[in-house]
Amino acid sequence: MRFLAILSICLFVGFLGNAYAGDEVLAEVGPYKLTKKEFEAQLEAAPPQIKMIIAHQPELKKELVKRWVEISLFALGAQKAGLDKDPVVKRQIEEATKQILAQAYLEKEVLGKVKQQVSDKELRAYYEKHKDKFQEPEQVRARHILIAVPQNASKKEVEKARKKAEEIRQKLLKGADFAKLAKEYSDDPGTKEKGGELGFFTRSQMIKEFEEAAFTLKPGEISEPVRTPFGFHIIQVEEHKKARQKSFEEVKEKVKEEYLTQKQQEALEKALSELKKKYKTKLNLENL
Repeated sequence: MRFLAILSICLFVGFLGNAYAGDEVLAEVGPYKLTKKEFEAQLEAAPPQIKMIIAHQPELKKELVKRWVEISLFALGAQKAGLDKDPVVKRQIEEATKQILAQAYLEKEVLGKVKQQVSDKELRAYYEKHKDKFQEPEQVRARHILIAVPQNASKKEVEKARKKAEEIRQKLLKGADFAKLAKEYSDDPGTKEKGGELGFFTRSQMIKEFEEAAFTLKPGEISEPVRTPFGFHIIQVEEHKKARQKSFEEVKEKVKEEYLTQKQQEALEKALSELKKKYKTKLNLENL
């Protein structure tokens, strides 16, 4: 119940009236009306986690409407008791109103206008100027079999592990299935059951010794046993992609996201500057 109360307040605070004209009314309390469109608009504007909860429990919608009724009743009760005249409550209402107005101003007069003004020409210009940010680095897709060696292993243990790795390598060179041997011999719990599959990775994502070996192999080649702090690895590269420049069409959405963020930050700073000139501002931080 407490969760529902919090959820309903999150959705409906500031929306106790002004229903959409000509819409179905879901609930009515005194002067307040909750319409279907208003209710759905609030659900659509809810945070992702709340949307997910409601999607999995659609029956909560009825409970939320009931909570809206309760909030409306309590609001009317507070007005009847004169609490809207209480200095503390009045201050809280002023602060809440200020935050709602500030958010609306930002969305409609500052940030929203930037979205409407962005053109493909601007996005292409931003892409050309920042091409280096939209490159696909060199990468390889590989498998490996790990023969683990403890950090405090003796020379005899190290040699035993190296010998085992070499024996497995010879089987592979004779045509044995890499994935099958990985499942049988690998000591890497993260890839063992996947046949040693590591997927694609770029430089600097792996330990130096492993990286150097993987990026020098040609597709299909099998490495000598490669020593790392984890032990001996036998690596097979399946695919090698060279670094390339991504086209504008490929990264258009990412370009738009970055460009909008930059333009919105500029618009925000400009709006603040203009408002500071228009309205007197005074800070007394020393009083903190």
